[in-house]
Amino acid sequence: MSEQAADVAALQSMNESLTSMIEYADALRAGASAFAYMLPAEWQGPAFSRFLVAFETWAAGAQSLTEETAQLQAHAAAVLSAYEQGIETLDSQWSTYRSQMSA
Repeated sequence: MSEQAADVAALQSMNESLTSMIEYADALRAGASAFAYMLPAEWQGPAFSRFLVAFETWAAGAQSLTEETAQLQAHAAAVLSAYEQGIETLDSQWSTYRSQMSA
């Protein structure tokens, strides 16, 4: 019988880290948006217009990063699930084989 190993703990940690990154990026984008769109009361003119263009470019990049991270997290979750199910299935099969050999 050959031993197979998978670092499920590392996969779980990566999945949790990606989930945290998505939550953080969403919160950062929401906070920055609230701040940026409150500025017209304090700041106007060409400099503000240029700031808004730069901010909207940043926000689009942040949104793209969040979406890509969400896709990575979904893939990591699927891989984790596949490994966990595979390990459970193989453990069950080996247990069945052992009990049949002992009988």
